This record gives sequence, C-alpha cells and structure tokens, in this order.
Amino acid sequence: MKGAASRAAVLLTVSLLLSVACEPRTPTSTYASAVPTSPSRFIYAAQADGIIQVYDMDHSHQLVKRIEAFSCCADVRGAAAAAPTHRLYVMYNRENQGHVVALDLLNDQVVWDKILHSPGVDRGNLTPDGKVLYLPTWESDSQSPYELVIDAITGVELNRISVPPQSHDTIVSLDGRRVFMETKSATHAMYVADTASNTVVKTITGYCCTGILAPFSINGTGTLVVNDVYGYYGFALADVSAGHVTAFVPFVGTSGSTGHGIAWTPDEREVWADDGGNAYVHVFDMTANPPKQTHLVSVSNVSPHWVTFSIAGGFAYVAGRKGTTDPTDIIDPSTYTRIGTLAPSEDLLEVDFTNGAVSAVGNQFGVGRVASRHGSQ
Repeated sequence: MKGAASRAAVLLTVSLLLSVACEPRTPTSTYASAVPTSPSRFIYAAQADGIIQVYDMDHSHQLVKRIEAFSCCADVRGAAAAAPTHRLYVMYNRENQGHVVALDLLNDQVVWDKILHSPGVDRGNLTPDGKVLYLPTWESDSQSPYELVIDAITGVELNRISVPPQSHDTIVSLDGRRVFMETKSATHAMYVADTASNTVVKTITGYCCTGILAPFSINGTGTLVVNDVYGYYGFALADVSAGHVTAFVPFVGTSGSTGHGIAWTPDEREVWADDGGNAYVHVFDMTANPPKQTHLVSVSNVSPHWVTFSIAGGFAYVAGRKGTTDPTDIIDPSTYTRIGTLAPSEDLLEVDFTNGAVSAVGNQFGVGRVASRHGSQ
C-alpha cells in the first residue's frame, strides 16, 4: 500500500507540474485582458523582445497592455491581422529559422507558433477574410524562388507562387483578389498574382537605377503602386493595368540616400515617403500631375525606416532604424507635426473593438482606402 500511495503521490505531483507548465501565457494588462465592450481603437506593436505593446489611440496612445508573443529575442519581419478571425500574426526570424506566431485578439493567447521556412521569412499579408497568409521567403534568401501561401488558420503550407528569389514586402489588395510582391533580386520589376490561382498574372516593369525595389504601397483599388527604389532619391509611381512605371518623383529640399518606407494616406490625397538620409518624411500631393512635394515632416529619427497610418488617417506612425532604440513617432497629419512617441517598432497596426468583437484592423503597409468597402483589411 505504501508503494502504491507513493507512486500515486509522484503521479499527482507530475500532473500538477505539467498542468502549470502547459498553462497559457498570461499577458500583463491594465485592462486585465478583457475585450472592450465600448468602441475602442488600439495600436498593436511587435518588438524584438517578443512583446507586443498595445496602445490606446483614444487616450493619448497610453500603453495599456503587454503581450508575450514569443521568447526573446528575434528579428521581427512583419505584422498582419484580420477582423473575421480575430487573429494577429507576427513574422520573425531567429537562428536561421523563419517563424510566424498567430495570436487570438479576443484572449491574447498564442494559437500557434510555427517555423514555416528556413533560413527566414519576411513581411507578409493576409486576405481580408483572414484565411490565407501570403508569406515571403526573406530578402536575404537567394535560394528560394517563390513565395509561400499559408493556411492562416492552421499554419499549413498550401501552395507556392513562383517569383524571383529574395521575396520581401507583400500586400494583398483590399478586395482580396490580388497579391503584390516585391523581391530584392535586381529584376527592375514587381509581381502581381491572382489569389484564386496563386499564379503571377502581371509583371510591373520600368524601374530604374539598381533595379532593386524597396518598400511599396498600393491604392484602395489596386490600380496604382508607389515604390522606393534603391539608387533613386524619391519614389516611383506605377500603373498596374499598363504594367509599367509612369513617373519618377524626386525628393525636394534634402539630399541623401534611397528612402525606406512609403505610404498612401487613407484618402489617397497624399503619399508620405521616408528620407533615407535625413530626419524627414517627404509629403506629396497626389492630386497633382505630376505629384508635387508639399511638406517636409520633421521626425526624431535620423533615418526613418517605416511609415503607416491609422485606418481613418488621423495618425501617422514613423518608425526609426530597424534594430535600434529609435522611437516610433506619432504624427498628426492635419498639422504635419510630431505629437508623441511609441516604443521602437515598425511592425504595428490598428485593431478596433466594438461590442466585444474585433470590428476592423489596419495594415502595416500604408495602403489607400478609396473606393473600397473592405475596411477590415
């Protein structure tokens, strides 16, 4: 009996230890992880230490929550979210492995964290229904001439889209029908695939200089693209239907290197482009032909690296150099002035809650939103 009792005690102890070890991570939150019942808007910003900082947009961007998404530390490559599935995805690289972590926005718990490609992954994007994640195979991987198509619910690979290697930034159109892909191969082109067939249906050509493209963004109908281009001090404007660049628009008032980070305002009246060598963001009037620079926005970062907007366009977020302690500036687009800062992160987006549910999500890429009814992207 003593032996049986002893074994039972051991089994009970092991069971208790396992139950503790398997408990989900509990986020630190001034909201106690409760889903807001009144309309609320937040910025979710992923950091290299594995923490997602959550800021209340309607209360001076006060930090209200810290969620542990993965263990420290990693090279965060992107963030994306979908309202219908109430999930947030963070792409990150660590030890020559490309991870994606899926987080449930209703309870702040990690749903899955999987290695989806080696040696890395990059800044992907979701279809508006949240079911499919288009995942690049990393700008530094010259051996993988494709982009991954991932089941966003399970994390299982569904398909591959053939594109030149070093696939990097990727945007899904707001109607979910097309995916726009840029690579770090010197092809002087970018690629548009049909999401129904996952095949490239359009190649946009005519890019200058090194032929290597940097960040880009699209308008709400997916008919226009603006690109940073390595070796060009300004940005390129391309017509998707025509399949080629229609204008090169130079920066005015400064001199320096290629910009990194470009975004449409949601109303598509302006394009904001980071200056690669100075502490400014160049603002262009896109209603003019050709586009005309109208403002230089002063930022705290010596070389801003990313820019995006809130869904309604009331805030712009300008991140500093990747992998540094440069803060992310909050800019008031109506006055073109800095009104605050967030902790360092370029991998951020807006999440809105209404009646206890996720009602809308923003996009890490500063996409235009005109003539689109798909506000949940």
